Amino acid sequence: MPRRADKGPPNYASCRRERQERVASRTKVQGGEGCSAQFAINLIQGKWKMRILSRLQHGPARLSELRRMFPEASKKMLTQHLRELEKDGLVVRTDLSGRLPHVEYSLSNSRGLAALSLIDTLAEWSREYLSQR
Repeated sequence: MPRRADKGPPNYASCRRERQERVASRTKVQGGEGCSAQFAINLIQGKWKMRILSRLQHGPARLSELRRMFPEASKKMLTQHLRELEKDGLVVRTDLSGRLPHVEYSLSNSRGLAALSLIDTLAEWSREYLSQR
């Protein structure tokens, strides 16, 4: 069976393009209240994102510190989540490099703190829901 040109083996460019499409679709909002709520959930969706945001409420952290706090998370996943949070405006990346590379991540003053408020509200709702079961 001959290979179609657009269905060749996966390579770096095709994987990157697919990921960019997934990220773009994650942030699209069609309008309406339900879609707005889904948009907010999509921003904090990810195995490590809420944990990262919760940790950053106590102050700036370096990637190595986050890796020690979450040893189950790979460096790649933490970096990916941090980049997405930075792109979405929830986290600020500060390059403090001198002789040695030194990067810290902290919550952004507006969106990051608002996301924490959202997480607290979800946690409260979950506690109430679970207590009624």
